[in-house]
Amino acid sequence: MVARVIKLGFLGLDVLRFDEMKHHYAQVVGLTPTADTPSEAFFACGVDSMAICLRKAGAAGARSVGLVVAPDEDLAAVAARARAAGLAAEVKSDLFGSIPACVEIADPDGNTIFLYPDAAPAGMSNSGPGVQPLKLGHTAFFVKDARESARFYTEALGFRWSDWLEDFFVFMRCNADHHAMNFLTSDRRGLYHVAFELKDFAHLGRSCDILAEHGQRILWGPGRHGMGHNIFNYHRDPDGNIIEFFTELDRMSDESLGYFDPRPYHTDFPQRPKVWQRGDPMTINSWGAGTPPEMR
Repeated sequence: MVARVIKLGFLGLDVLRFDEMKHHYAQVVGLTPTADTPSEAFFACGVDSMAICLRKAGAAGARSVGLVVAPDEDLAAVAARARAAGLAAEVKSDLFGSIPACVEIADPDGNTIFLYPDAAPAGMSNSGPGVQPLKLGHTAFFVKDARESARFYTEALGFRWSDWLEDFFVFMRCNADHHAMNFLTSDRRGLYHVAFELKDFAHLGRSCDILAEHGQRILWGPGRHGMGHNIFNYHRDPDGNIIEFFTELDRMSDESLGYFDPRPYHTDFPQRPKVWQRGDPMTINSWGAGTPPEMR
């Protein structure tokens, strides 16, 4: 194993509509701006001092993912193990204000991954504008082969799979949360969506009103997924990236038990990691409406 990842840290985005994107993540999503230059903007979320990094670019899309490693990991040793595993790896310093050092590697699809110990906490604030999520919850990516991605993130970074949709869509966890990263086999590449966790169903309902107040159309939801059982809604940011707000995500508090903490809306008791089928009406949205065409 290259390093034991314990948390999703941040998502870096290349952006076209720099000012509009800054406004959206601050005033609509409700993240806290922490630093701003003519070409970059950084945002905290909840107690995490960096959750989203925007960089002005000539094309829009995911640029990097930050993953927090266990506090006892030595970055020089992480880089050495990565190189021994055949990965290009380099320790870098002062790339981000709140992250003094990190190790840069790439996953099988060429996505840039930064590995680092947890950054200094920002301190939670719920007094600002917008939705005000609790934390960055997960990222989902289109990849060449979800099985290859699952193998890499398991063997190199210590992730475990929580659920599969047949053999093409995997949900992977690195802590008690049902998933921190998802991988979907596709002819496309890049970001599928980024997700932020909200407090509860009332908070999710309020997010719908906030989106409406800002003229943002909800693509899908509210609904409840089968895989992970989270209640959700989805919308697009000004560059077209899909953002999910969610609550009530499954958790596996005790990894040794091998099943998720019981909930009344589960279909299995206990609810263990499993392979779901597309034809099952409980898989995609147990409340009814399937994935809209513009999200497929």
